[in-house]
Amino acid sequence: MFIVLEGIDGSGKTTQCGKLADFLSERFGRSSVMRTFEPGDWEGGGALRDLSLNGGFEDRWSRFFLFMADRCEHLTRVILPALREGRVVICDRYTASTMAYQVFSDPGIPKKTAEFVSRLPGYLGMPVPDAVLLLDIDVDTAEARLAARGKRDFFETMGRDYFERVRSGYLRQMESAAGGRWMRIDASGAPEDVFKRIAGAALELF
Repeated sequence: MFIVLEGIDGSGKTTQCGKLADFLSERFGRSSVMRTFEPGDWEGGGALRDLSLNGGFEDRWSRFFLFMADRCEHLTRVILPALREGRVVICDRYTASTMAYQVFSDPGIPKKTAEFVSRLPGYLGMPVPDAVLLLDIDVDTAEARLAARGKRDFFETMGRDYFERVRSGYLRQMESAAGGRWMRIDASGAPEDVFKRIAGAALELF
C-alpha cells in the first residue's frame, strides 16, 4: 500500500510520517513498512534536494523539472521496489506537492498548461497513491510554527499569500480526486492529538 502525507510547510508532515510509520510497524512488523520523503531520499539525491529547495532560478519551470527528475529516480530506486515486495510505503510529499507549490500557486500559468502538467505523472506511469492524507492547517498557524523553527528553505520564505494559494491548490486537488483516495486531517493542535486523527484514518485503510 502506498500512503502519502501532504500539506503546506508547518503542517507537521515530517513528524506525523514518523509516528505513522511506527504505528503501522507495531501492527505489521518494521520490515513491512518503509518511510521515505521527497525530494532527495535516494542514493545521491541529497544534491538534487538542496538545489531544488535552495537554488536560485529565473524560469518558473526549472524547479518543477528538478522535482520531476528527483521523483523519477525516487520511484525507480526506492518506492516501486518496496511496493513490489508488498511493503507499506509512507511518503512525505509526492505529486500533489508539485501541483500545489509550483502550479496552483502561480496565477500566471495558463489553465491549459496546468491541465497538461497535472496529467504528466499519468503519462510517465507514476503510481497513484492508495491514500493521500492531507494535513490541513490555516496559514497563520503554519507560519507561527515555521517562525519557531528558524532557518527556512526557498519555499518557506515565500510569504502568506503564496501559502494561501498552495493550501487552496491542495483543497482543489482533494475536491477533484476520484473516489475516497484523499482524506483531510485537521493538523491543528498538539502533535499527539493530530496523530489520533491520522491513526483513525489509517485504520480505515486497513
